[in-house]
Amino acid sequence: MFLLLCPASLPAQSSKQLLLGLASISGGIDLLYVTKKTGAFKRNGLDVDFILFQDGSQALQVLLAGDVKMISGGGGTAAQRARMKGAGNLLVATYTPTMPFSLYVNNKIQDGRQLKGSKIAISRFGSSSDFAARYILTRLGVEPAKEATLMQIGNQRERFGALLSGAVDGALIDPPNTLLARQKGFRQLADTSALGLAYPHNNIATTDRFIREEPETVMSFLRAFTEGIAFYKMHKPESIQMIKEFLRVNDDAIAEEAHEYFARITPAKPYPILEGVRTVLDEMALTDPAAKNAKPEQFVDASFITKLDKSGYIDGLYKKR
Repeated sequence: MFLLLCPASLPAQSSKQLLLGLASISGGIDLLYVTKKTGAFKRNGLDVDFILFQDGSQALQVLLAGDVKMISGGGGTAAQRARMKGAGNLLVATYTPTMPFSLYVNNKIQDGRQLKGSKIAISRFGSSSDFAARYILTRLGVEPAKEATLMQIGNQRERFGALLSGAVDGALIDPPNTLLARQKGFRQLADTSALGLAYPHNNIATTDRFIREEPETVMSFLRAFTEGIAFYKMHKPESIQMIKEFLRVNDDAIAEEAHEYFARITPAKPYPILEGVRTVLDEMALTDPAAKNAKPEQFVDASFITKLDKSGYIDGLYKKR
């Protein structure tokens, strides 16, 4: 893990320091960077720094240990399984309410029917790309277990390499790498967001203890974050420059690809997505019957976004142009 130091002016003396755990540096999470760079956290009395973990599992472990109080993550099966066993983690916002994956295929494949007998690259079994691949194949009329082969290839770069070499017929790609896939002549066959998949992919998670002890900090964070989301949606040129900084890319087109996708799917009012939690619980129920009877409301606290919404604060952000 390492600390991400974001350039910003010195915080005011009264600002409360908060360390936010990140599971990755990728499209969508750049919304948090934009929130910091535009000064929204500072305006709400917070001095926020980011710490990057190896993956979502490590971020969850550190959250539950109390070493950080809030993380970006906490929406998958590991988090909900921990909650079912009595852990204190809760989702207070969902800002990517679907899995941001598209299935890109070679030009020999024109429609879903031609996926039968194909090889599809995912990262590993049990991963989000595995889930997304199975969801897409099923929606396209292909039975994943019998009519296609899912291959554990590895990370985004390795999956893209397998597609380029012809080792696989298709691969799960996320923005902004989708631009590179199109530039190489591959065809987008399906997009999980367009197919209607509800899933808590990027979230703000904390613990019920932190909510009890410092509700005002949680509220300040989410007030700032909704302001950052509004800026991201309404100020494309400035946001693209910040996305380039966060993703460490020089190409405007790559940053624009990320912005166009996430500006579209990110809700202005990032309620924790109950339907998405239900998706996770249904997935868990295949091996854990107790998950079938669990209620999504047990895994979220929507009170903060509800207050911001009902107060008119979020709507007011979009009137400031």
